[in-house]
Amino acid sequence: MIYYQDDEITIRTREEQDAQTIADEQIRQGWHSSPEWFLKEFRDHEEGKCVSLTAEYRGEVAGYVNVYRSAKEGPFVSSGYPEINNFGVLQKYQRHGIGSKLMDVAERVAAEFSDTVCLGVGLHNGYGSAQRMYVKRGYVPDGSGVWYGSKPCTPYDTQYTCDDDLLLYLSKPVEKPVSGSAPACRVKVFIRKASPEDARTVAELAARLWPDHDTDDLTGDMQDLLANDECAVFLALAEGEPVAFAQCQLRHDYVEGADSSPVGYMEGVYVAEEYRRQGVAARLLHSCELWAESMGCTEFASDCELTNSESRLFHLGTGFTEANRIACFVKHLAGN
Repeated sequence: MIYYQDDEITIRTREEQDAQTIADEQIRQGWHSSPEWFLKEFRDHEEGKCVSLTAEYRGEVAGYVNVYRSAKEGPFVSSGYPEINNFGVLQKYQRHGIGSKLMDVAERVAAEFSDTVCLGVGLHNGYGSAQRMYVKRGYVPDGSGVWYGSKPCTPYDTQYTCDDDLLLYLSKPVEKPVSGSAPACRVKVFIRKASPEDARTVAELAARLWPDHDTDDLTGDMQDLLANDECAVFLALAEGEPVAFAQCQLRHDYVEGADSSPVGYMEGVYVAEEYRRQGVAARLLHSCELWAESMGCTEFASDCELTNSESRLFHLGTGFTEANRIACFVKHLAGN
């Protein structure tokens, strides 16, 4: 998924092969690094624990950051605040505005989970640029003092090393995403964009939405769809298990009531029975809308059957306006 793009900078979902690229570049910088560190973050992303982002500069991997659904360590563990974690820009790409764009996107992602985001920053001079950036962006210390690893430092104790584990924790309020705040959700779910490897998982959910279709056939359809850049599927996971999905794509033909082209279009949404009426579908819709915006769309559309009153109320309740009502007809031609 592309979260931001201009002529030089792209912010996108992290890919597995990014881990080796980032580690190799850090080693060239003289740092001790390993691709396994970044692969672990990628696996956390795949399991729905975080959103892992990669920045590209003129097509080359240039930076990285993660937004974890909740703080992993430090004073914010019980707060429910999302945490920005392992933020960095490779040295040869610094001073091009990449860090600011990465933080813009990270904070926008965090705003889908909470009205406050937190992070920890190292205290030695290697973190000097990050320290200055965070202050300028409005982050303030939480008041718990300096931490070493997972514990707050004891006043006047001299047994701490000024290394990467010596941290100060900060937080700030986050503004609503550009398209409006993510809808409130009354259960803990994590939304992520499906990959081609998720085809069978999506098909199994889709078979519940479209029971006249065979799961094996749907798996093939989803493999094709997930390989198409003009289509997207989002999965909702509860405790790591898929419980809902939404399918959307770009439509270049005329869309009823729309004035632009292409138009983002909701092709289907399904939520498991026990997770319905808790805001999950609205969260999935929101992710589809953000994707459509990233693809250059200014309008988003959908449809439902005339007799599906529940779906109609969902659409009206999530900001859609009814464009038209039609009945479709078909007949066989003579001789056929």
